[in-house]
Amino acid sequence: MTDTVGDARVVVVGSINIDVVASAPHHPSVGETVLGSDLRLVPGGKGANQAVAAARLGARTRLVGKVGTDGFGDTLLEFLAGEGIDVSAVGRDADAPSGTALIVVGDGDNTIVVVPGANATLTVDDVARAPFGPGDVVVAQYEIPLPVVHGTLQQAKMAGAVTVLNPAPALAGSDGLLDLADVVVMNETERAVLGARLPTRADQVLVVTLGARGAMAVAGGDTLEIEGHEVEVVDSTGAGDCFVGALATALSRGHSLVDALGFANAAASLSVQQFGAGTGMPTAAMMASAWPPSP
Repeated sequence: MTDTVGDARVVVVGSINIDVVASAPHHPSVGETVLGSDLRLVPGGKGANQAVAAARLGARTRLVGKVGTDGFGDTLLEFLAGEGIDVSAVGRDADAPSGTALIVVGDGDNTIVVVPGANATLTVDDVARAPFGPGDVVVAQYEIPLPVVHGTLQQAKMAGAVTVLNPAPALAGSDGLLDLADVVVMNETERAVLGARLPTRADQVLVVTLGARGAMAVAGGDTLEIEGHEVEVVDSTGAGDCFVGALATALSRGHSLVDALGFANAAASLSVQQFGAGTGMPTAAMMASAWPPSP
């Protein structure tokens, strides 16, 4: 992979966090204190997770985002570069700490509190300095300022790129952004917050991930259903991000929607069998046996 602008086929514009992950026997209720069994610092953030997923699956990947000039920022950049991701468009903000997510994992499920930090300082101009090209698949989420998401989708469409929007965390009043995306990927909770919704254009695709039950998609008036995989869940953190990154990878290689959804679903099922968000993403070698033929 080179550092040439526009070289990447999957370009992720999004958040970059350090995940502070605590393992517990169950999730505490309000006012309850639970003794945890483990504490880890793991690279994460929806943008970084999706970029790692794409890169590990073999896609040429660029990440556009912001971290602080703190030690967490150093750790994050080192990790991302080590995954083969082009981080030349990741800026550093001296006035804001790197983004942080506080995660409690219990019974294989998780709850998350995100403190945006430097992610909140990302601007449309930052995105414009790493322009997109025809053939790119551009991915965005809601852990960065919504005006940046809007600008990203507009710039991507003008460049002839395919746009994938993951409206997470779901934010009321953000419906207008969904209309700008070619592919919208959300889970059941996000769909409930944003309201039951069908694609607004004949060429738009709505994908709803269903956890262990798989996924469904509405495209061109047709509904597609992808069956889930029965696996032992270790940590579901980042499973949705894995799905998005894998879907973008398959789409960037020209695969059909059905094949791309199956590939993404298989990748997500592998991710939940490993600990961590970014660190738990599957590799192309792992996918070779889980989803033949691999994109």
